[in-house]
Order: sequence, then structure tokens, then C-alpha cells
Amino acid sequence: MVDCKDVEYRTARAWLATWLAIAALLVVACQPDSGERDEVAELGDELDNAAFRDRVVAVVRGVAAGDPDVPCALPPTAARPLRVAVSLYHGGVVLGRGAAADDELCTSLKEAAGLALAAPGLDRERVEQGRFVVELVDLEYALVELDGEGLELVGGLVPARVLDRDMVRRRIDEGTAYLLRVMDPALGGVHKYYHASTDSFDDRLHTIYTASTLYTLLAVYARDRDERLRQPIERAAGFLLSMQRVAPGQPGHGAFHYSLDLRRHEREPRFVVGTASKSIFTLIDLHAFTGDPAFLAAARLAADWLLTMQGEDGRVASELRLDANAAWSVTEEESLLYTGQVLSALSRLYEVTDDPRYLDAAARTADRLAARVEREGCYLGDDYRRPNPISSSWVVLSLFDFARAGDDPAIRKTVYDCADELLEQQIDDPADVYRHGRWQASLSSSGNGWLAEVLSELYLDCPRGDGDGCARFRGAVTLLFRLLMQYTYSPANSFMTRDPEMAEGGLFWNPQERYVRTDSVCHAMNAYVFMVDRLADGVLVELPEPPLAERLGLVARSGWLVDGDGVDRGAEEEDELAAETVE
Repeated sequence: MVDCKDVEYRTARAWLATWLAIAALLVVACQPDSGERDEVAELGDELDNAAFRDRVVAVVRGVAAGDPDVPCALPPTAARPLRVAVSLYHGGVVLGRGAAADDELCTSLKEAAGLALAAPGLDRERVEQGRFVVELVDLEYALVELDGEGLELVGGLVPARVLDRDMVRRRIDEGTAYLLRVMDPALGGVHKYYHASTDSFDDRLHTIYTASTLYTLLAVYARDRDERLRQPIERAAGFLLSMQRVAPGQPGHGAFHYSLDLRRHEREPRFVVGTASKSIFTLIDLHAFTGDPAFLAAARLAADWLLTMQGEDGRVASELRLDANAAWSVTEEESLLYTGQVLSALSRLYEVTDDPRYLDAAARTADRLAARVEREGCYLGDDYRRPNPISSSWVVLSLFDFARAGDDPAIRKTVYDCADELLEQQIDDPADVYRHGRWQASLSSSGNGWLAEVLSELYLDCPRGDGDGCARFRGAVTLLFRLLMQYTYSPANSFMTRDPEMAEGGLFWNPQERYVRTDSVCHAMNAYVFMVDRLADGVLVELPEPPLAERLGLVARSGWLVDGDGVDRGAEEEDELAAETVE
């Protein structure tokens, strides 16, 4: 069953076989490996991965058309049964699923397809409109149908094996269109989640995701000068201002309500420092965009509230909220994400106001973070998370913003030293199309998009005299762009969506969770916009698919389990939620 679980497998190598012409389909004995497959069929050189996948789709479609005896010229045969799973997707759900095993691939494929098509309630129209997913379980080989062809499927992802600058440009256009679609047409606010499988949103408009969307749209406008963006920007800006609490002398004065409950039409009595900080980022840009002093005044009011959440030692409390007893309470636990956001907000606001209060407060938190780096190194965690690349990257960016605001060369050196240390942990394995370019504890599109955004900022402000002109950051970002492409909804991978056109351009969270979280789109988009004009023409990354003979020689690594039970998702995915709450 295609349940998109990321499965870690020990490598079982390798099969030496001579591949002959497909017409011959001669079965030869292969050297056994610890009792694994004894024989595989031989393929001709003319049958590559694409042709093989297309033939598989043709067989399944033949069975779907009512021809159980459809011609099938597919290896391999084997001394032990080959397990095949076939699933039919329509409207984001699995309508039918079948699994079979036989010594002959053709036999097991037809039987599995027949079982999938025997599911109750299927009609011809949905079968014709649906898309088949086929898994050769023992060979760890999967494909998804699109317009009569078979596309490669790896761990639930349609992999992006090639990246060029034009792809990045298209993603900017698609991502912009997505953000405009998910903005509330009346209020201008933005939801946190779009549930692609049901074509639905969560029942709240979130301040921080509205601010993030605005920040991205303003960046797109600054590059493209598309006047069509002006009206939605102004509408969302109105919503953002409406979420600020203006209550002099009362708790939370100047902070931003976390969300608006659309069912009750009530603003949530919860004030998170990260929400205020990211709103300040956006308010600064809105002031530059419009010249309206109201935006800068709102940013200063929010910053003044942030000062009340900071201790003398620079530590930042996470939030203020009204509890069940109608009493205001402060959450004292420290999040490096929130602390970094506060430091960045105060530093950026100082740059446009020259108010020394903001730089002084920023210095207290910067000193605290720099001391932690000196004491513990650059790979850090907090009261919520074990050390992870997302928390560490927020330390990098916030100290970067402070170094720029305070013209502090020592902090700036710390920033780039830590960034270099972070780069050392990026997975660089071109043979692993699923993970190449990401970090071990960063599976989500939001986390990887954020890393791309941070590294882009560092690249754009590369120190004079840097040995390679910060090309290493551009290279790391390029690898992340390829990775983000395969997390982005497109016609190729929309088989799990109810409305593919609505989802297009959105980045789903990870291979297990296919919802779109707004910050995933925003972080990737920001990095695309920052870097697209600094990328070379032509192919930037290319990861060739291994030859079919090699891929079908990978045996008995347990593939995706047909029922999904017993799948070992691996320790890195178990830590994902704790490590990756970026906003």
C-alpha cells in the first residue's frame, strides 16, 4: 500500500547477471546472496526504466479495460514469488488495492491489478479518471501513472532528478498563485494548513502565516513589479494590523493575537513572541512598500511588547496567554526559534529606527546566544527540542542580523563559522535521490525551505575576502532547491490530492504528511526569489536514474509493506515533529 512512509533499509547487494535481448527473455541463474533471489529474468538494453514503467502501466490499464490476458512482456521471473501491490487513487483517496505474489512478474501484476479493481463501489468513470500506483515490493521499485505513462516513485516522492533555473522561475510563479488562492478573499488572512487530501483548510486565520505570506509576496513584488499583487498585499496588511492588541496598560499591549477563530469570530487570547517578531519583519517591509507610517508604528509597538518578554540576561519567554481561569500566564520555556526571531526583529527594527533601546535589547540576547555557541558549539537545542539544524540555523540568522545592525565583526565571524559547520551536516549522496541535499533531522519542506532561505541570506551578504565568494552556500542552496521540487505539488505527484489544481505550487509537509503548511511555501519561495537571478543557466543538478538492470537487481530489501504494518520509519523521522516547528 502506498502510505508514504519513509523506510530505512539495510543494503542488500548485489546481483551479477548478463542482460540479453528482451525478445529472448532467457532465465539464468544468479549468484545467490544469503538465500535471497536465485534467478532474475534478463532484460535487453533497449528496455530502460521509462519503457519498463510504461509497459507496467499498459498491463494494468489492459486489465482495467477488461482484458485479463493483455499481452505482458515483463521480466523478471524468479525462484521465489515476487510481491506486487497495485493501488488505484482518485480524488486523493485509495479506491482499491490489491497484492499478489508469483514467480512471474506478469502474473503477479495482473492478479494484483484485478484485486484492486474488484474493490466495491468502483465504476468505469472513476477507474478511467484515477491513477494507478504499482510497487514491486521485493525489488523496492515503484511507479505512479500519469497520462498513460509511468513515473518513478521513491519513498512516496516523484523524484526531481534534474534542476535548472527555469524550474525555479516556474516555482516562483506557481507558489505565488498558490499563496493568492489560499488567502481569505474577504478578510485577507491566511490559514496555517491546506489539507490537500480533502481540499479543506483549518478553521482559523493565523497572524504569523499571514505575515509570512505578505513577506513573500512583497519579495516577489520587489523582483517582478507585478501590480496584480498590490491589492492582495493591501488586503492582507489590513488583516495583520487588525490582529494587533492595542490596550494601553493591559497585558499583551502591542502583541499580535495568534489566530482568528472563524467559527466564533474571536481573536485567540494568546500572544507568541515569534508571531510578533515575524510580524515586525513584514511591517518593516510594508512601511518601505507603502510609505505609510502606521506600519512602522505598529512594528515599534510590537517591539516594545517584546522587550517586556525579555529578561535582563537576554533570555526570551515564549508566550503570554489567557489561561482557563481567565488569568494571564507567561510560558517561560525557551525556544531558540522564538529567541532567534526576537533577536532578528529587534536588530532589523533598529536598522530602520536608530532607536538604541532595540539594539541594547538585541545585544543582551546576542551575547547570550554567542556565549552558548562558545560553550556548546553551533549545533544547538532548547527547552523544546534536542539539537537540530533548524534551531541552529535560527541562531545563525539572528546573530547575522545583529552583526549587521551593530556592525560587530566578531559576531559576524561566529555566524559564518557556524554556517560552515552546518553545511558539513548536509547529506551529499547523489545516489540517494530521496535524501540528497537535506539534513539528517530535517525531513519537512518547511525545515528545508528555511535552511535554503537562511543560506541564501548569507550568500547575498558574503563577507569580503571570503575564500570562494560563498559559493559553498549557493551550492548547498541549489541542492536544497532540487529537494524542494519533489515536495511541491504538481501534476506528476498530485494523485494524493482531491483538487490537483488547488494544490499546485504548494509544498506538502513530508512524504508521510501531505498537507501544505503555509510557511513551507513561504520559506521555499523566499529562497527562490533571493537566488533565482544568481543561478547559472543550464542544468544545475542532475542525478541520473540507475539503469533498469541495476535497479531490478536490488533484491529483498522489504520495500513498502502492503499493509503498512511494521514499517520502521527511522529515528530521524521520529524526531521530526519536535525538531521542526519552524513557526
